[in-house]
This record gives sequence, structure tokens and C-alpha cells, in this order.
Amino acid sequence: MKLKLRLLLLFLLIVTTGFGFYLYQRYSLEKRHVLVPEKKHKNDTLRVGIIGDSWATGITIDTIIRDEFKKRGINTDVIAFGQPEAKTKEIYDNLYANPGQPFSSNEILHHNLDYCIVLAGTSDAEGEMGAKFYAYYCSLIISDLARNNIEPVFVTMPEFGFKEETDSLDILKKVRNELASLLIDNGSTHNLDGYRKQANKMLKDTHLKDSTIVVPFNLVCDDYEKHKILYRNTGHLSTVGKQKLGRLIVEYILDKEKASQGRAFNAHVETELAKRNKKA
Repeated sequence: MKLKLRLLLLFLLIVTTGFGFYLYQRYSLEKRHVLVPEKKHKNDTLRVGIIGDSWATGITIDTIIRDEFKKRGINTDVIAFGQPEAKTKEIYDNLYANPGQPFSSNEILHHNLDYCIVLAGTSDAEGEMGAKFYAYYCSLIISDLARNNIEPVFVTMPEFGFKEETDSLDILKKVRNELASLLIDNGSTHNLDGYRKQANKMLKDTHLKDSTIVVPFNLVCDDYEKHKILYRNTGHLSTVGKQKLGRLIVEYILDKEKASQGRAFNAHVETELAKRNKKA
């Protein structure tokens, strides 16, 4: 009897330790990768990158964005790297994965980009990683892009069939998510607004909002149930939805371009006036 009890306790210890290690690996917040910023030079063609989860995969979204710029008479060089079901932690690590490794987006940091669009969040929410986890890795992605002289274009947490996605998880994943939400302080999990609020707070607290183009996804869709025509399934946009998102992103980038040109013009005028005043 004592032997059976000892074996049972040993088994429980192994299971608990293994589960604890799994939770640590899954939810831990890793340190920032070492970044050596490259020297920026002016491009003749507007260069745009896209990184993210499955929303950035394939050729659809980059083609749509390229076409939207072309409609406005602007030629662009667009490159996209996505990993299906990737959480923000994996998207961040992919930036530093060696070229040739599966899902490496290393080229993003070495393509002399003007802008990089970040499409992420649905996998974090579906996996109930927590708002703090999501905001933390978004901050690393955004800040490392900015440090490399690439202007981040951050699309806020997308609206999607969150309830349907989480309800469809198998029982083991549901139990894992519930236990994790109880054991680990990762912020709000059971709704998308918690993720959005935490990301907005992160942008303000870190002052990254000043160097980031923030594209509010609610301007594409603010209610999944009312606008299902914009979705191919519960977790992905349809072609119509992608076109609407692509147009919105391009409009935000062009607004920033116009504002930057206006500031450059004003700076030039001020410099000329200063020269004239000095001569006088």
C-alpha cells in the first residue's frame, strides 16, 4: 500500500512539474533579441513589409496592398512573411530566425523598408495567452522595427469569431486555458476588448504611439456577427474583408506620407527664412 501511494505521489509530482514547465515555456516573457540597426538610405520605390500570423500568409494581402497603392499612382515593393497560428511571441522570434529557417522573416530587418505592417492577435486571443502577453510582444515587435528605422503600421486586435473559435477547442485545450488563466496573471482573456485596452496602454506608456501608425481594426469591422460577409470563416477575412483592410492600411500610410512631406516643406521654408533674416 505504501509503495502504491509513493508511486502515485511520484506520478503526480512528475505530472505537476511537467505541466508547470509547459506553462512556463508557453506563457513566459522572453528578453529582447539583440538588434544592430542598419544604416537607412532613401528608396526610389516605397518599400513595405508585412509580418504576422495566417493573416499575413499567402499572396492575397500583399497583392491587395500593392494594388491599392498602384491605384493611387504609387509603385511599391511589398514583401510578406506569415506563420499560420503564430502567436505574437513566435512572430517576434521569426524576425531574428536565420534566413532559410521555416517562417523566418529576417529579411524584414534587412530590406531597407519604409513601413512594416503588423497583423497579429487572433492566435493570442484564441489560445487565451492574455492581454499582457500580447501587449508585451507587440511592444517588442514595434520597438525593434522603429529602432531599425522602419515605421511600424500596427493593426489593432482584429474582430473575429472569438467565441466560436474558443468553443470549438478540444476539451484538453479548454482545460489548459482555464487553468492558465487562474494560475498566471496574463491579464484579461475571455474577451477581445481586454487585449485592445492593454495594447493601447502599452503604446501610451512606452511612447511607441508617437512613432507608430495605429490602424484601428474597428474601422474594418466592429461586430463579427453583423458583418460576416467580411469573413471567410470564424478566424479569417474573406477577399472582401481583406480588400477593406488593405484600403484602410494604405490610406493611413498615405496620410502619414503627406504629413511627413508637409513637415519637410515647412522645415525647408523655415530654413530659407532663417537664411534670409541672417543676410538682412
